[in-house]
Amino acid sequence: MIEIWLMEIGKGLLWLLGQPLLYWAVIVTMIASFIRIKQERKTFGIRVFPIGFEWKGTLATGLTAGVILSAGLILAGGVLPFSFLLFISLVTILLSIAGRLFLSPAYLFGLSILVVWIISSFNLIPSDALWLTEWEKISQQLLILFMVLLLAVEGLLARRVKRNETFPKLIKGKRGKFVGQHLVRKLSVVPVLVPVPSGRLELTWDWWPLFPVEGQGISLMLVPLLIGFEQTFQGSFADEGARKHGNWLLILSVFLGAVAYASFYFSFLVPVAAVTAILGKLLIHLWIRFADLEKVPVFSPELDSLPILGVMPGSPADDMGLMVGEKIMKVNQIPVTNEHEFYQALQKNRTYIKLEVLNLEGEPRFVQRAMYEGEHHELGLIFVKEKPKFKLYSVQEESLMSSDMSHTGEG
Repeated sequence: MIEIWLMEIGKGLLWLLGQPLLYWAVIVTMIASFIRIKQERKTFGIRVFPIGFEWKGTLATGLTAGVILSAGLILAGGVLPFSFLLFISLVTILLSIAGRLFLSPAYLFGLSILVVWIISSFNLIPSDALWLTEWEKISQQLLILFMVLLLAVEGLLARRVKRNETFPKLIKGKRGKFVGQHLVRKLSVVPVLVPVPSGRLELTWDWWPLFPVEGQGISLMLVPLLIGFEQTFQGSFADEGARKHGNWLLILSVFLGAVAYASFYFSFLVPVAAVTAILGKLLIHLWIRFADLEKVPVFSPELDSLPILGVMPGSPADDMGLMVGEKIMKVNQIPVTNEHEFYQALQKNRTYIKLEVLNLEGEPRFVQRAMYEGEHHELGLIFVKEKPKFKLYSVQEESLMSSDMSHTGEG
């Protein structure tokens, strides 16, 4: 018996290589990264984050969720037909084309649940589409529970966002000056071993399966479910805003879990759960976005300091522990208020840097570090610029320019 299970699990894992979502996830990542990097170069003149950074910190959450979901599905005997899994893949691809914002389980499974409910409730199966007859036997309550758990995963991903791992942007503010924004974008794959109808696997427990299973057993198929989270912030720090969004998603998932339980007794709650998930996710996103826009921008030019808009990973600034949102007061004991003054102050001592920084609690602290040949000459810090791709002049270039101007004046 154990040998059969191990063999079937191995076959199920091999199914991953034939899943279109696996390759589509790579394509989505490459496209998202290339567009982001192009925008970073256009705005800041440099690539801030590497390709694939959207996946940073999501692997452990995705794998853990996959193991829990797989075990739950197998123990409960929750079966999904192969044709429905292909449909899930198609909907995922279409939603990702519409925008990574829509790669939420609320949209993916909300729409899928509505389709299954409509087909089973109104007998809309064409006579030549025999494969759709399998969909009538899908447990709609199982799909709701699936959606609830994946929505909780999305909420956890949002809560785990770190301040230095969001993507800086510049936009023109209401007064015509540039202000900073931060884009939170997380992508994750949740690999789930999904039981499909007919196979050699079955459990001998009296209560198994909890959901109806056609045939004499099940087989397993590893399906990579793609989850995306995206939100822009400018009136609050991105990690705080994402945490708030994640908290509301967890609350929504708990509420939908209660609806899922009630739907076992009142089947009319199935479409209610699907619509609630779709509208709930959309309203949470819009409410947080518009509430953020009403606030004063966090990142804007200041008269007495230089706010840090971004920190390049692996840079000297990252090594010194500088954080997005902190404010640089002095560089090598020289006060700075803009990027040009910052660059000039760095030239006073190019081998050793000492910064006076106002931390996130508004208290001053000092950081210092030796600089080595080949390291980023601006420490890997991103600031709110006077205009995108603002070019800085070195001390030598500036002296030559002033010399040329003086000669022109004498002539």
